[in-house]
Amino acid sequence: MKPITLELMTQYKYLSNLLNKDDKLMYTVTIADMENNGYLQSLHLLDPQTKEDQIILDNQKGLSVYPVGDKLLFREKSDSELIETKFSWLDTDGTKTDAFTLPLAVNDIQDLNDEYYLVKATIHKDCPDYYKSDEETKKAYHQEVKDNADYLILDEYPFFFNGAGFINGTRTALFLVNKNTLEVQRITEETMDAEATEIIGTKIYFTGNNYESMKTMFSSIYCYDVSTGDYQEIYHNEKVFLRRVLAVRDTLYVMAAFDTCISGMSFCVIQDGELVPVCKTEWMFHNSIGSDCRYGRTHQMLKHNGDVYFLNTVEESSNVIKFDGKNLTWITEGEGSVDDMAFIGDQLYVTAMKDMKLEEIYKAPEFEQLTYLNEEVLADRYVAKPERYTCFNVDEIAGFALKPINFDPEKKYPMILDIHGGPKTAYGAVFTHEMQMWASAGFFVIYCNPHCSDGKGDAFADYLKHYGATDYDDLMAFVDKALELYPQIDPERLGVTGGSYGGYMTNWIITHSDRFKGAVSQRSISNRVADFYYSDYSYDTTYENGIPLDNKAIELFWQRSPIKYVENAVTPTLFIQSTEDYRCPFPEAVQLFSALRWKGVETRICGFKGENHELSRSGKPLHRLRRLKEITDWLVKYTA
Repeated sequence: MKPITLELMTQYKYLSNLLNKDDKLMYTVTIADMENNGYLQSLHLLDPQTKEDQIILDNQKGLSVYPVGDKLLFREKSDSELIETKFSWLDTDGTKTDAFTLPLAVNDIQDLNDEYYLVKATIHKDCPDYYKSDEETKKAYHQEVKDNADYLILDEYPFFFNGAGFINGTRTALFLVNKNTLEVQRITEETMDAEATEIIGTKIYFTGNNYESMKTMFSSIYCYDVSTGDYQEIYHNEKVFLRRVLAVRDTLYVMAAFDTCISGMSFCVIQDGELVPVCKTEWMFHNSIGSDCRYGRTHQMLKHNGDVYFLNTVEESSNVIKFDGKNLTWITEGEGSVDDMAFIGDQLYVTAMKDMKLEEIYKAPEFEQLTYLNEEVLADRYVAKPERYTCFNVDEIAGFALKPINFDPEKKYPMILDIHGGPKTAYGAVFTHEMQMWASAGFFVIYCNPHCSDGKGDAFADYLKHYGATDYDDLMAFVDKALELYPQIDPERLGVTGGSYGGYMTNWIITHSDRFKGAVSQRSISNRVADFYYSDYSYDTTYENGIPLDNKAIELFWQRSPIKYVENAVTPTLFIQSTEDYRCPFPEAVQLFSALRWKGVETRICGFKGENHELSRSGKPLHRLRRLKEITDWLVKYTA
């Protein structure tokens, strides 16, 4: 069989935004545009009965459609120098007619009632009423922005966010837009950062964080009554982590975590100003199964017939689960990853990665395949089948091994340990391009879900206890078990890599072990004291050791910093880091790189300008190819 090659990923088709439109399935297909180092998208309409698949729009850049009632809004490109969002109505034959233009930087738009749209849009505190300003005021604001373009003023925290850049002074605001007059009304304060919304009758419920300069990790719940204009905070507790509000059969429920920000969600109702759990779980209710073969927006939650459906990860798979206001019921089961969902009538359809295939659309729950968009690209290719095995360290640790192409039990092979990010995510039996390419390049590839991973409950996932401790022992035990089960793996030719949390663990491994001959640390952390203050995810770590403002807390963070143990490092290490990664910022790689260079350990940084934390998943195609080539060449060099 032919191998999975580096460049094959440029031929994959990524599916997203599955919708019901006139009893057909509308969805977006994204492909790599190598000529322009970007992506092109097409809008498809699939008849699930006949399997006829029609392309409505083709060769689009940044395609965005919004279902509004029984119509579709299409977001047009705007060449205006002013802040505005232009929409067209989109018919199922691809015809577009002018709809309206709003003087807002729209993030989302939905039907509220017969009179209004509910709009989420970004505002700036320097001009929160931009949307209702006259043209002269708007031009003066833009001139001021232009005059100060060379200066970066920070007076808030957080001040940047991965994928969004510097966000100092910005807020997500809620607006009512009159459907007839297009009059725009902001219903949240200029300091309010609105989050999840829900509509019940005339009332808009939302979670949000109202702050002047320091955003906390504890949101509040607010209610705005469209009929009266009444607006009030209805819940706040600085010990409860709110994820979202949702309506189930016209009753308001709150998804909240009561222990830490990474604890499982409970479904609660508000009684006498307090949250009362109705259904407690240890799940997060989203798909956390990792792969580098997805692109675009999907539905992690969907409402149908009064009930709410979620994607949810348990063990090494993601499936659909229903909440009816009291109980949870699994709708789909089995190995793989359900990535998106939509209903036509009472029939559920999903986008999923099943049976080591790339994404396709299936009829659920039996997973009858309806599309074959990626069938040809993998035909006659060696797709290594994951062989599940377990080891034990405090708890059972499960993972997989991929055998190399043309496997010969009499030969010896190098091995790569691949560590997922998160840490509260999971690996499963799904197609991941980089792993398959390494198997085709002659490597054994192993990967597992150590403590801190998702899918096995709160105690297992509590990285506040396990980070850089139990999880390291898990990984080493998993490698030991692989050597026991597969004597064809050469213990003198081991490589290790991982990104984000996996990059942190790679850094931890090279400063605590010399068993790996080569390492590639991707979008990593090396100094947790420094990283706390310039990462956009610092809130997630405050409950672990507090805030590093005193010597005791600083020492606790330092104890979990790989660079503290750099004197032990001898492994040749490549660092992959993006200049606009604000989750694991560029200096985190530079610090450990510099220390290794001073020690005389072979090391190198391959930095990617203009990329962020999502490089391996949604970075520019040429950059993704270069990243994977750098990793592979390094590991081949040091495990040959």
